[in-house]
Amino acid sequence: MFVVIFLAIVLLSLVTAIVLPARYLATGMVIVAEGDPATRTSDVWAQKQGDPADLESQIMILRSSRLMKLALSQPGALDAAMEVCSSSSAGCESLRNDTAQLADKVADRYSVGAVGRSRVLSISYTSASPDNAMTMANALVTAYLNDQRGTESNSREVAAKWLWQEVTDLDKEIRDQVAKIESFRRQNGLVQGATASISSESLTSASQQLAAAEQAKAQAQARLDAIRDMKNGRDASASQMALDSRTVADLKQQIATVGNQLAASSAVLGTLHPQRRMLEASLSLLKQQLANEIERISVSAQKDFETASNLVTTLRKEVDKAKDNAANARTDESSIEGMVRDVEAKRQLYAQLYQRASELESERRSLTGGTRLVSLAEKPTRPYFPKKTPMVAAGLALGLFLAAASCVLWDRIRNGFGQLDHEDDASEPRRDDDVLKPEPLEIIGSLPDLPAIGLAGGAGDDLLAILRRSMCAVGFQQGVKEFATDLFDASAGRPLLVLPAEGGSRDAAFLTLAAGQVLAKKGHNVLAVECGSAAREFADAFKLPNREPTLCDVMTGAARLPAGISRTSTPGFHVMAGDNETLGLLESGDIAELETLIGWAKVYDLVLFTGPALLDPRSHEALRSLAEMELGTVVCIDRGDAQETRRANAETTLARLGLRSAGAVLVPALGKDDRAMRAFARGRKAT
Repeated sequence: MFVVIFLAIVLLSLVTAIVLPARYLATGMVIVAEGDPATRTSDVWAQKQGDPADLESQIMILRSSRLMKLALSQPGALDAAMEVCSSSSAGCESLRNDTAQLADKVADRYSVGAVGRSRVLSISYTSASPDNAMTMANALVTAYLNDQRGTESNSREVAAKWLWQEVTDLDKEIRDQVAKIESFRRQNGLVQGATASISSESLTSASQQLAAAEQAKAQAQARLDAIRDMKNGRDASASQMALDSRTVADLKQQIATVGNQLAASSAVLGTLHPQRRMLEASLSLLKQQLANEIERISVSAQKDFETASNLVTTLRKEVDKAKDNAANARTDESSIEGMVRDVEAKRQLYAQLYQRASELESERRSLTGGTRLVSLAEKPTRPYFPKKTPMVAAGLALGLFLAAASCVLWDRIRNGFGQLDHEDDASEPRRDDDVLKPEPLEIIGSLPDLPAIGLAGGAGDDLLAILRRSMCAVGFQQGVKEFATDLFDASAGRPLLVLPAEGGSRDAAFLTLAAGQVLAKKGHNVLAVECGSAAREFADAFKLPNREPTLCDVMTGAARLPAGISRTSTPGFHVMAGDNETLGLLESGDIAELETLIGWAKVYDLVLFTGPALLDPRSHEALRSLAEMELGTVVCIDRGDAQETRRANAETTLARLGLRSAGAVLVPALGKDDRAMRAFARGRKAT
């Protein structure tokens, strides 16, 4: 068989290498994003840095139907494609004018891919004619290079054209806005002076003139008041301060001189003396001249005061007008600031756009394309397929492999048939125990013997009474603590199923209550569920009322959780009683509510189920249902002569029922000891 299969496959490879028609492969190469010295300092160089994603995109462009059509438009490509199409199928003349379908046909013969980890792309074409292969490969290479060069140049030309148009529009907008700003300045008199605007300088000058005019008015008013007081004779001393006239001073001096002469002549001359009369006439004339002079000065001072008042009024109006002009100019300046900022922003944008447009124009003029030609396809001299030597070598290797595999497979099939015949002829049937491989049942705990106390107690004693008597022994108490710790570690966060070995035993319920109380005193939350027990051990031990829901009520839907969960005198230790109807529900496979209970009880640190006896065949159906929940199983085995036998039977039964083993615990052999009970009672009374 080996020789026949080997020779057949080798012969087939030889025939295939001879019969298959020769095909030629022509390959051209281009490089993507080659460094261009003319554009290394611009953004084009960053664009032309090749990466795998860019190479994949270039391959997709090469295989697109648009580029295939461009390749067919190259010189000689259409005739070569028609020749290839005619050699492979009939009816190709109708495709000469339908370049879309012709491009689809020739696209299957193209092979485009990256060469290693480089930026080089290989473009290959397979054909039965070496000339056609070279022509078609070069056609696609040329079309690709032209398309890349034209696409990149056109894109920059379009971008530069748009930018130049934007630059022109911005220049026009800037000129228009500058003209509007100047016109607005002229219309509102926003002309700059030496230190500030004309309106501000006019307001300053008018304010200074008004202050000077008001000062002159005040001086004229004071002068006029002094003259009036002197004229009315109220303030003769003010004449020297208020009037600064040489004529008045001379007149006063002459009046004083004539008055002195008149006073001197009064002692010598009589009142009617001509000289005295002449002096009196001179004095009267001088006084009249003084009064006339004072009147003239008063009229002049009045005119000066009126002139100053008019000037103050006029200047005050000019100041008010200048204030209005300055306020309006301030408002106009605020209005024009937005226009000025807009013009400045447009000037900056104008400069940026002008620079970018110039760069694009330079790039467009210096751009030679994002790809460069590495090599055009040359006319192939040797066929690409089939290659006789590799095909014969592959035939030899494949022949050796298939021949050896066929022989091995045939031997196994033949031996299999012989083994089946041997098993059919065997007289002894196969037992289930021979197939099952039970897991070893490890001892996770052991309780010491207590012959002096009597662990079993009387038939009417409840589990709590037995537990209290047993805890009086230090050794037993320490053993329960160690067992509870090992039991908690063995659970690994999953509920445990504690099973007695034989029917009628109270070991499982007893150990569950003992371990639960110990763990609860250590600070753990523990839930003990009585599952599959014929007697209501938990209800009797904790004196639960008959109307309290049981596990059977929860499984049948008569009660909903947390109904049936009862607290005990030990904080953190809760129990759920069961009855004999639970076994029937488990045997029927109705465990949906029991799984719900397990999910609800995740708030507890440990959940313990007390199930039916493991070695009692009547409870196997119920235990198969419990096995579906993958609970860890702990088996209670009596310490005695048959300990190893019970342990082996428990291992086999666990494997047969599909229960997951978590370990075994050794308990003392239970039995009645009335003397011990009486001795315990006497000691209790004495105490």
